[in-house]
Amino acid sequence: MLVWRGDCDWSSNGKAGERKDFPVKIYMREKIGDPDLFVGRRRELGNLLKWAANIKKELSMSRGLLSRRKTGKTAILQRLYNIVFRQNDGLVPFYYEIKRGKIWIGDFCKDFFLTFALQYAAFKTRNTDYLRIDYPEFQTAADIAREEKLDHILTLVEYMAGLYEKENGPWMWNVLNQMPYKMAYRLNISIMQIIDEFQYINSEIYRDKACTSVIDDMASVYMSTAEYKSAPLLVSGSWVGWLMNDLLALPGRFQLEFLKNMPEEDIVEMAYKYSDYFQIPVSEETVAMMADLSEGNPFYVSSLFKSSFPDKDLATPEGLLKTMEFETLEDQGIVKGTWMEYVGTAFKRINDRHAKRIVLYLSQKRKTETTRQEIIEDLELPMEDWELEKKLKALVKADIIRQGSTNFDYRGVGDNVFDKVFRGVYQKEIEGFDPKDVTREYKALLDESLLKYRKLLGKYNQSKGAWAEFLIIRALKHRAYRQGEHFRSITRNLPEDFCFVEYKSVWSYSSSPEEKRDLQIDVFARAEPEQYSVVGEVKCRDSKKFSLGEAERFVEKMEELLEAETVARHIGFVFSVSGFTREAMDFFEENGIAWSDDCDWLAD
Repeated sequence: MLVWRGDCDWSSNGKAGERKDFPVKIYMREKIGDPDLFVGRRRELGNLLKWAANIKKELSMSRGLLSRRKTGKTAILQRLYNIVFRQNDGLVPFYYEIKRGKIWIGDFCKDFFLTFALQYAAFKTRNTDYLRIDYPEFQTAADIAREEKLDHILTLVEYMAGLYEKENGPWMWNVLNQMPYKMAYRLNISIMQIIDEFQYINSEIYRDKACTSVIDDMASVYMSTAEYKSAPLLVSGSWVGWLMNDLLALPGRFQLEFLKNMPEEDIVEMAYKYSDYFQIPVSEETVAMMADLSEGNPFYVSSLFKSSFPDKDLATPEGLLKTMEFETLEDQGIVKGTWMEYVGTAFKRINDRHAKRIVLYLSQKRKTETTRQEIIEDLELPMEDWELEKKLKALVKADIIRQGSTNFDYRGVGDNVFDKVFRGVYQKEIEGFDPKDVTREYKALLDESLLKYRKLLGKYNQSKGAWAEFLIIRALKHRAYRQGEHFRSITRNLPEDFCFVEYKSVWSYSSSPEEKRDLQIDVFARAEPEQYSVVGEVKCRDSKKFSLGEAERFVEKMEELLEAETVARHIGFVFSVSGFTREAMDFFEENGIAWSDDCDWLAD
């Protein structure tokens, strides 16, 4: 097992793992925290950027992005906002999250409108301070509009403030849902509306200030306004069944897209990045297991690193197993807490023992479809078929079970972790439960994952290359500047005035999905302008030496990066476990490229 330590005798013909993250300037603060923690989702972001670009041509229809909680929807939407904000090419981005919790329609409309007004002012003036105003008031927005000479915004602020004072919430909402497309028409602009957690629009907003009368058809206003191509909506939600129910009530207005779990290479990248960010050691084996056992769900991986388990050890399979058990079975577990909040909300609407038994039954048989008749017979349920159908439809709407291939068939949600959380909480009260069952099942899954990992290793698995990149990135971030003379001695062809420094940022580089060219650089260590930044290529192969053709292609990529990024001084650097051809080294000498095959670069 390798734990942040390199061994040159690696057996792998796979290329280094491709990096899926990309640089972007942050304008609106993203919930993910450090922007560098955003990983993958290149395809999804690329599609949304094409959709955004077509808004200006009035070709894009409104869209719905659906998936369960904690799969990265908000991260994608906020990153989309920041990219469009940076582009500054006439498309005005607007992002709003509908909060869970009862709110009077007047207060909701006030918050919605002022968020729009300040984001619009920030975009038009490029003053991002307006994005950081907490709890704004109408007067604040009016002062900004007056100072920035945004007369149309000032008129709207004054009008909406008057409606708010009269407590005319319904009319405020009528004005608000029409405002974006009317502004787009009058000002000859395009507006991209992003509304996150859209499922709460019909359940959390009330007619009265005492919040006793919910408005369960708030979304219906979009029956007409969602069709305007100059200001289409992108809505998202994590209560998939309920959100679909709301959107399907607006037939033909929204194009639905389901967000899938992340591919294995992105989860691997995420695990390495979180390991470095939280300074929690991992091993190549445990990262492969995380990617397998998480089934591509980024929330499960992030929860392992954030877990409060006192004996957390993510560098060994045994430690990983214990951490997963804690997260699944203990009340302090992030995974358990999140899932039980989700399930608890659903069971408030379907609150009886039979619903829990049904979910458990289908969860245990989640790989097969089961008919309503089989459910009634196997569980000996004292209910008619129509009663069961009603209950099952409610569970589907809550995204706790799934509809099968027909209206008569159902199956459990295909999620190993959810299954274990649910059984850990509810099976004891239904039919008795031994927590050791979860331990045994996790152990079996880990063994299976480890076996698969070892079979793939050295054949077509890319993890060796990704691991080597991770170790070299760690070396540049944490050791090279402290042990400068040593790292200079194991690296050839460095300039005489070169020295390793504390870099501003070190990670892999990928061009933004908005760029036509998909540029991937294994290592990019950005330094201060007067210092040398490092642009690196990493190869980890058992026998094939780094060739002249590869050297030429690396220089071409490096020149593209330098053209895209502002880098005053730089040095190209290539690491290859199996060494270099004579032609490649001659090319490096002629073109000022540094190189190394010394395994100390992979040590900790």
